Amino acid sequence: MKHMYQSKYEWKVRRKTSDIPEEVREKFKLNPLEQTILENRGFTTEADLEKIYHPKTYDAALVHMMDTAVARIEAALDGGERILVYGDFDADGITSTVLLLTALRRKAGNDSVDFFIPNRIEDGYGPNQAIFEEIVVGQYDLVITVDNGVSGGKEIAFLTSRGVDVIVVDHHAFGENVPDVPILHPDHPDGEYPFKSLAGVGITYKLVQALGLDSKEDLGWVAIGTVADLVPMIDENKRLVIEGLKILNDTPPAGVHTLLRSAGSDGYIDEETIAFGLAPRLNATGRLGEAEIAVELLLEEDTNLAYEQAVVVENMNMERKQLVETIFSEADADIDPANQINIIYREGWHPGVLGIVASKIVEKYGKPAIVLTQEDDVYRGSARSIEGVDLHEILTDHSQFHHRFGGHALALGVEVPASSIEAFREELEQHMNGLQLNLRPLKHIDYQIKQGNMSMKAFERFDRLKPFGQSFQSPVFLLTNENIGTIKQVGKDRSHIKLSMPKVGMDVIGFGFGHLINEVSTEDSISLVGTVNVNEFSQKRTLQMMLQDASVDSVQLIDMRSRTDQRFDIITQEDVFVIAESREKKGDNYYHFGEALPFTSKTVVLRDLPESLENLSYSLREIHASKIIALFHQKEELFFTGIPKPADISNVLQLVEKAEDGSIDLARHAPALADRLGMKMKFLKMTIDIMTDLEIITLKNGIVYKGQEDGSWKLEESRHYQKLKNQLEAEKLLKMSSSSELKEYLRSLISN
Repeated sequence: MKHMYQSKYEWKVRRKTSDIPEEVREKFKLNPLEQTILENRGFTTEADLEKIYHPKTYDAALVHMMDTAVARIEAALDGGERILVYGDFDADGITSTVLLLTALRRKAGNDSVDFFIPNRIEDGYGPNQAIFEEIVVGQYDLVITVDNGVSGGKEIAFLTSRGVDVIVVDHHAFGENVPDVPILHPDHPDGEYPFKSLAGVGITYKLVQALGLDSKEDLGWVAIGTVADLVPMIDENKRLVIEGLKILNDTPPAGVHTLLRSAGSDGYIDEETIAFGLAPRLNATGRLGEAEIAVELLLEEDTNLAYEQAVVVENMNMERKQLVETIFSEADADIDPANQINIIYREGWHPGVLGIVASKIVEKYGKPAIVLTQEDDVYRGSARSIEGVDLHEILTDHSQFHHRFGGHALALGVEVPASSIEAFREELEQHMNGLQLNLRPLKHIDYQIKQGNMSMKAFERFDRLKPFGQSFQSPVFLLTNENIGTIKQVGKDRSHIKLSMPKVGMDVIGFGFGHLINEVSTEDSISLVGTVNVNEFSQKRTLQMMLQDASVDSVQLIDMRSRTDQRFDIITQEDVFVIAESREKKGDNYYHFGEALPFTSKTVVLRDLPESLENLSYSLREIHASKIIALFHQKEELFFTGIPKPADISNVLQLVEKAEDGSIDLARHAPALADRLGMKMKFLKMTIDIMTDLEIITLKNGIVYKGQEDGSWKLEESRHYQKLKNQLEAEKLLKMSSSSELKEYLRSLISN
């Protein structure tokens, strides 16, 4: 057997839990492909679909305390007060700053409204008392924080005590240190705004709308910040991004246009252009402590000046990439692949890029990672996790060695005193290794492509589902055990791969998958996971898959049905056992035939005989196993006894009718009855069960009476007969077949 090439991810095919009602399908004119993807993701009601196909925006006045904030800002604008917009150093904070600054300057002119963004490395995130003392007190009358502030209670209290008013505009989680000033927040605990997941730039836009200072081009900034900040791409966020993308394509601001050109991208701007072109470049400025350059670039209207600034930003992005590469290769050298969490720290690493490095380590090893660097007597840095491992909770439970961390389950900032760093690492490694999880990140799959179930026309309707993003990702597709037509390495260093899959009529391109050439050749079967797009080449449009993961999985089928072939040493307690529908499960790894099995299982043991081939087929469809062991034990074999025919029923009925009082006491007379009919006792029991089912007889306390039946019974109508028939069919195919026939049948079920 060919050796296996294991997928990097644990593949999980989404399964629908309810259907989209027919009238809703018709209203939204859904094709089967859209319908399947929406149902599998749990979007099944009319309200769910409205939020995707016709998302709307909500009234800014519904934001808690909006009237208070608007009144204070209008008073400042009318009274010529000095206003400072205090932003944050990521793309969401940068666009929030640009948006509010330009809106306020529309009314107040450039001189009385300024902005400030703290330096990530020197000042850290959010409100900062030292900065407030130095540049705010005595200079400004009103500070508006955007995309930060909700956890700066102490620092903001200092400002208000010095006579400076503050308004917080933020979307981060409420914690301990909440300021006692007006807070505009989509998910305010006292508020009832209909959509809770706006980005910082989204809630900033609501303020601009409420002030009546909004302009069409503002939506361009909203789209950039919303996509960059990975907030859920549903409901109002979707509407804002759709509108914003129109603006960015029709009349892109000079800064955006030049930044995209310097990134080598001057085609149509969609959510991917923002995510992979604009966001990393804006974020790079903040990572290197120079976010103000990005704000200046986005504000710049003179194309020549914007071009000069874009070159500076592009160079910073190159520097950021170089830093990430260097730190990643140094960190990678310190990793022990046996650990279930990777904790790496050194002096002298640039703190601004550690989050990206941690993400790259998670991407490579599929396990949580914490990357820290020393500053004075503290190690600071970032933690990233995988779905299913809540790092926030783990750090909460094991917190004796670190004094600060914050964020959520998958992404956190962490600080550890230098004196405890070894103990911190040992404790967490010990905890994670002790769980004995064989960690792999999850990849959710929306749709399995089979021959003929995905046309260009159907796929093009996906444009209606865009833009994709967090909580509503671009659909992920699966090809299971498809045969390869052609395979070749491409790219200058041959690090990419191109496959043709003739049966489904699709090409696959895998960036960074060049090594697959050593695993498979033409005609071999392979399973592939990726997104799909339209490839236009010399006037021809075809669907192609962008590869995300692969698995070569010549599943090993082991026939252990005969006593002489039973090698129980290859079965372990961790395997997945599939048992007869009526037998008792011995643990979480036991499943009945007819239940869905885990999509990825190393070894599946078919212990008992299923009641029907249909149940077997349901359990095996689309699973990804490296070994399937067939035992198919069963207590009684119908193959040798046969099952009752109409004549058998007529014979029993005749005897019941002849009995003296139309009844027979089975407890006493069953053996004699079986004898007279030339039947085995088991066969007699089957016949009586079928007759009871069809109401030909009734059975009370072991006594048989003639039933209400008028003689027009049909054997097929008995549930008991159908069950026996299914069992006999299963027995013939699964017990009486040759080894090669059985393997061929099981293979057909898996790849179906």
